Amino acid sequence: MSENGIFLLIMAIHYAYLGIILWSIIFPEKRIWPPLQKWTWKYIVSWGLFLSAFVSNIIMMLTDKSRLLPIGNERYYLGIPLITVGLLFLVWGVQALGVKSSSGIAGEFITTGPYKFTRNPQYIGDIFLFMGIIVISNSPHVFVGLSLLILSLILMPLAEEHWLEEAFGDTYIRYKKTTPRFL
Repeated sequence: MSENGIFLLIMAIHYAYLGIILWSIIFPEKRIWPPLQKWTWKYIVSWGLFLSAFVSNIIMMLTDKSRLLPIGNERYYLGIPLITVGLLFLVWGVQALGVKSSSGIAGEFITTGPYKFTRNPQYIGDIFLFMGIIVISNSPHVFVGLSLLILSLILMPLAEEHWLEEAFGDTYIRYKKTTPRFL
């Protein structure tokens, strides 16, 4: 398969993942994300596509020889701090929410730790992480792929909020009014 064919396949994975998120927003009663239970087809498809998309970006980052911008090592001065901030938010969010709930499985309602300041600290962390990878890779292919994942992360709360309102009722609605979706 040609390099162009591989890139098109990788983009198909990214668009499929974005499609799952959009489907879950448009049809909340038939949502795929969040899957709510482990090892269901929704869980396997959601996480399989996300992990495939993320890993394919890492592979593209390591193999793509084309460059997005004519810059050198200075990209590390911006990329590494973005990755560091992203990982800190991500780990803090997982620690507060727990691994199970972080993977889209139904769990407790948490408003402590980073959830005092934002309803989606893990998505913020992922966005910063992906932006850092984009900067460091300086690859047009990685830029396109991770931009699609960032768009998915920005939309994911819209898919989750309907379920959170169903699951936690007025408690979540009050939390939603006092805590920003992102920052």
